[in-house]
Amino acid sequence: MILNINFDKKLEPLIRSSAELSNWFEKNQETMAYFELTHPGCLHFEDSSMANYDIVVLGRMADGCLKCLQSGKKFNDEEKVDCAVAVIDRIYQAEKDKLSDNAKELYNIRPEENEFTEDQTNTLSM
Repeated sequence: MILNINFDKKLEPLIRSSAELSNWFEKNQETMAYFELTHPGCLHFEDSSMANYDIVVLGRMADGCLKCLQSGKKFNDEEKVDCAVAVIDRIYQAEKDKLSDNAKELYNIRPEENEFTEDQTNTLSM
C-alpha cells in the first residue's frame, strides 16, 4: 500500500504496520483524498447537504483514525494503530445499518469478524 500524496507521509509506516488498517486505507484513500478527508478535523461534510451519508460517515472515520495516528508522543505506535482500527470499527458498527451496500463493503475494517455465516445466524436465532 502506498499512501496517497494528500496524506502526511509520516503516517505510511504506521498504516502499513497493520494489515487491517492498510487494507482499509487501500480501499478508501482515493475517496478520502477526493473529498479532502486527509487530516484530523475533516468533518466539513457533517452538517452539509452537499454529501451523501456514506461520505459523512467516511469523514467521521477519517477524522477519528487520523487523530489516533497523529496523536502525541504519549502513545506508542502500536497503541496509535490499535486506536485507529478501533475508532473505524466502532463508527462502522454504529452506522452500518444506514450505509449503502457499497459503503458497507468498503468501510468495514474487520469483515471476517463482523459477518456471520448462515449456520451462525441460525444458531443465534435458536
